[in-house]
Amino acid sequence: MRFLQKVIQSVAIQTVALGLFFFIYHKFLSYVMREVPINLGAVKFNKHVVPLYAFPRMDLSWWLLPALVCCGAFLLLSYRYFINRPREFVPVICISIACFIAINISVAQIDGYNDREQGQILAFLEPYTRTSIEYYGDVPRLDEIGLRRFLKDYSNPELFNTLSGHTRTHPPGGVIFLWFVSKIFGYNLLSASLASIFFTALTVVPIYKLSTRLYEEKVARYALALFLITPNFVMFTSTSMDGPFSVFPIFSVYLFYEALFFFSDSRENVSGFSKGHRFSLLTGLSLALGMFMTYSTVVIGFFLCVLPLLSLCYSEARASFRAHVKVLLLAGATFIGFYLLLFVLTGFRPVDALWASIKKDEAGMGTGYESLGRYFHLSFANLFAFLIGIGIPVTVVWLRKLIKTVGSSIRHRQTGNDKNLALGYLITLLFFTFSTLFTMEVERIWIFMVPFLIIPVAKYLTERPRSDFYWVSGMLVVQLIVSEILLYTYW
Repeated sequence: MRFLQKVIQSVAIQTVALGLFFFIYHKFLSYVMREVPINLGAVKFNKHVVPLYAFPRMDLSWWLLPALVCCGAFLLLSYRYFINRPREFVPVICISIACFIAINISVAQIDGYNDREQGQILAFLEPYTRTSIEYYGDVPRLDEIGLRRFLKDYSNPELFNTLSGHTRTHPPGGVIFLWFVSKIFGYNLLSASLASIFFTALTVVPIYKLSTRLYEEKVARYALALFLITPNFVMFTSTSMDGPFSVFPIFSVYLFYEALFFFSDSRENVSGFSKGHRFSLLTGLSLALGMFMTYSTVVIGFFLCVLPLLSLCYSEARASFRAHVKVLLLAGATFIGFYLLLFVLTGFRPVDALWASIKKDEAGMGTGYESLGRYFHLSFANLFAFLIGIGIPVTVVWLRKLIKTVGSSIRHRQTGNDKNLALGYLITLLFFTFSTLFTMEVERIWIFMVPFLIIPVAKYLTERPRSDFYWVSGMLVVQLIVSEILLYTYW
């Protein structure tokens, strides 16, 4: 009986069970979309592996070998560089960035070459060739009319309607990022793609720092090791702007917790400009830059507003409510100040740009609440697509950690920054899952949420036998490689 219980509680067995559940859900959703039918925006039952925005295509060639070598070497070396013993900040970050770049490019190149009008294109360069859809196609237009005029006229139909599809459903930051890259390295596919990868690699810094602030350095190393092989982050960072879009939202969460720490420290509660003030202002600036690149940054803003409300639910945490509010007020003032300054300098109207993007998106995807059936299926498809994308093994362990955290909070009425992170994210995830603000493709769009799951999972695994870490990391690599072989994701 005890042996059977251990088998049932095994991470591997639970991962297989959850994978089977997702497969059954895929078949069920395909049936509903075909027979009812249900419209899920860009995701089509007869084309895609629903709920994922990807269609089946096997890519099996010699290009698989570099990915197997990179991922296999990473698993073998993770014990020495991430698991075995503490390391200084700079070496572990440098190692992580090198692994990030190698794993991302090698996995993207599993697809080898793809046929485009320009001829045979390397797989990790191919997405930017779709100039009618991608931000890359608008860089010459920005170069032609200039930055100030581009921002001033951005929401005007005369300019807005001439831009690529994704530029019109996002703020102008993506185009401006690639324009700056073109000014430094030239306007070409290689510089645009490599700049996207290298810039996104900076996310290892806030993930390490945030994990250390919430828990300890050991958890930070575990979190980095898992982050580097998280399926959706690896698959979409190399080939889409969602990688660069994730940098500022992730930094915002880290900066917020740094500001909160210093304001909660009695030694910092002195008159004048303290570290708490500095990190609060940086939080607001990071949020503003994030919102300038993707409207999805609103998820982080919502999460940060949930945290002080959670602190009121527990008597021992109410003292930190004032610190939460202070950080939010300073960050909010900085956020507003950024856009006011941008309006004064360039004439950019963020509200008009947002409204134009909403109307463009609704014209193609609908609102999400046309019927009760569509609302129901769209909401659960969003949730399951994201959980599949982040990795089924990670989802299993995250659910374990979440149940443990919620149970502890209810039984003992105790909380802390780490528990508030878990509970605050759960509230945030459920809110946006059922908000209809996102119409599928969230396995790509929500990659900035990866730290919310990876860090608690890392904490859980540090308390378990090391074999659990190797089971989880090994199964993550298997899901990553198999997904890239069997699915074509456009990015």
